[in-house]
Amino acid sequence: MSGKPKPKDADVLALETVSKMAREQADMELATMKNNMNAVHNVGLISGRAQAFRAMRLIAEFLEYKQIAQLIDNEEHLKISGVTSTDDYLEQLGLGRSTAYNNLKIARTLTAEEVQLLGQVGFTRRDLLSYASLPDEKRLEIREGKVINLESASREEIKDLIEQVIVEKATAVEDAQATVKAKDRRLEDKEKEIQKLHKELTKLEDRAAAREMTAEEDAFLQKMKNLRMGFDGYMLKADPDAAMSGLADITPRMRAALISNLQYIRMQALAAYDTAVMTYGNPTINPEVAAECEAFEQEYEAWAKQQASEA
Repeated sequence: MSGKPKPKDADVLALETVSKMAREQADMELATMKNNMNAVHNVGLISGRAQAFRAMRLIAEFLEYKQIAQLIDNEEHLKISGVTSTDDYLEQLGLGRSTAYNNLKIARTLTAEEVQLLGQVGFTRRDLLSYASLPDEKRLEIREGKVINLESASREEIKDLIEQVIVEKATAVEDAQATVKAKDRRLEDKEKEIQKLHKELTKLEDRAAAREMTAEEDAFLQKMKNLRMGFDGYMLKADPDAAMSGLADITPRMRAALISNLQYIRMQALAAYDTAVMTYGNPTINPEVAAECEAFEQEYEAWAKQQASEA
């Protein structure tokens, strides 16, 4: 009995099975990339074997996390007893949460070819994370050589390009946020204006109810009152004494301009009055104006012709 191995716990066996499957898949992908590793060795001859080994470790680590990401995305890890979340699974594998999530982002976003190529120029895991954080369309432009040749560019040149894109993205986000805030402020201002108008409408309705009028009728009467007050204020400026006050020498042209201006105001006011009486008046309200309106129409037509001829 002492020579027989102790049976393993079912959970441990399940975890080992999942891990074994992940490593076998990673070994298969490593085997398919064996020919591409010659490029890494060439880089090692140029920039040192240490960098070549770092590139190889980076690719191996990437492939391992690629398999872990697939297991997690397919929810295979939840089949292990006691594992209810990704954090539980990462803890069982002995992986730090922050580092693991960064590596999973790299594994989910990049391809093995990208990691291999960037590893050859000396990219670190942090550099890969920055590259993986770029918008898809920007990363595609870099990968396809539209903005830089990855095969001939140096690590610093690629990093500078990545930082430039990150700054542009941050600026675009800030501009978008500023636009949203400006729209929010405008919406708030409109909401305040709506609330103010609602309060005024409620006030008008209450006042109209007290006067036994509709809110529309009360508002119209107030509008006419405000119009009269505004006209009175304007007429203070058109008052002959006020207009001529302070002038040292009143010339004939100035006298004519004053009288012509007041005549213009008179004719326009009488025209509006005539229209109001003929359109909205009635004998009960204006019994005296029926004959006056006809006479004024003739006077206004003559004045209008005179204005047209002078123009």
